[in-house]
Amino acid sequence: MVLKAVLSLSARHDAIMSGSSDVEASEYHGQCLELLIAVLAQPEGYDDNLLITVVILRFYEELENITDEKYHLLGSNRLLNTMSKSASSGGLAEAVSWQFLRQAIYASVVQYQPMSLDLENYEHSTVFQRSDDAAYANVIIFLCARVIQLCARTDTEVMDEAAWHQIAHSVEHWHRARPISWQPLRYRSADPAENRPFPELWMMSPPAVVGLQYYHASCIFLTSSDGHWQTVSDYELARLRRVDEVSIVSATSVTPTDSIENNRITFGYGDRPCPVERNGRKRILHGVPLGTSM
Repeated sequence: MVLKAVLSLSARHDAIMSGSSDVEASEYHGQCLELLIAVLAQPEGYDDNLLITVVILRFYEELENITDEKYHLLGSNRLLNTMSKSASSGGLAEAVSWQFLRQAIYASVVQYQPMSLDLENYEHSTVFQRSDDAAYANVIIFLCARVIQLCARTDTEVMDEAAWHQIAHSVEHWHRARPISWQPLRYRSADPAENRPFPELWMMSPPAVVGLQYYHASCIFLTSSDGHWQTVSDYELARLRRVDEVSIVSATSVTPTDSIENNRITFGYGDRPCPVERNGRKRILHGVPLGTSM
């Protein structure tokens, strides 16, 4: 089942890169689904192989050229919420669970839908006790997911001020306490005159690149949802909103350039009105392989 999932994803990626038909990918995908349906009919047989298969098929969905039906995203949600130990069991199952969390964040942001994933499943993971770069990156990914769940509310719902301040404090504490290996080897500020529309950060650690992306994304979500609860006048509120806009612009200018230093890291893209920055982003994206989740 896992093999068929890997073959289907590989064949689809190959078809996209070569511009050929994805008949082979569809064939492997159909064979994988036959095996998957049989396993899903027996809940007592749910294991790590099932979770791995569904997450790989989620990648397959993301590479759909026309539409993303999210069938395997929803399936992964249910499986992870059922198999609560997977996110903290160690080994390949836990690694896949963290990868799925990134998929869920991506889908929630791009499709503007709330996350239905139970984040309590992740709270017992060893990443919160470890000090390696990959574990530290997963911590901010978890915090970013919490931010998204907090901010995903309807127009009639009121933001929880105490919860907002608590998660904002956690995000900033994570950034201040980041290890020395996360410090840029080199930093150059933006200079359009030198054909450098974005700041440049030279990073040694790929997990640090990913972690900084999620940190800046968390800051953007927190800033955009800041209710400025203590503001007493409309003028002051308008002024603070303008400050928020500047902060968001600053964060979006830094986020994608973290990734260009390592072309193995894929990232999202949002166009900007500034022609210099827009052309700079296009040059960056031209050299980046086709990617899916952040």
